[in-house]
Amino acid sequence: MTSNIEPIAREITRDICRDNKMPAAQIDGWVDLHWQCAAAMLEAGVMDEKGEWIEGKDWRQDLEAYRERLLTSSVSEAAAVGNGRPRYR
Repeated sequence: MTSNIEPIAREITRDICRDNKMPAAQIDGWVDLHWQCAAAMLEAGVMDEKGEWIEGKDWRQDLEAYRERLLTSSVSEAAAVGNGRPRYR
């Protein structure tokens, strides 16, 4: 199941790749690995939906939100595996 923020975070991550002239063949893999970082930044309020940094925000909020998101994600995946259900990404 995807969260409401996942499609937005994935698109922001995809845009960052394009803006940095990443080869098209590499973008999807990079997005799969890094979209949660964009999601955490959005949730922490340090980045807007265009992928722009919001002035005056503390980057440490972003880091903490990212850690929290990864912990929650890891716990959810472990529970899914423990219940015999397949893992979805």
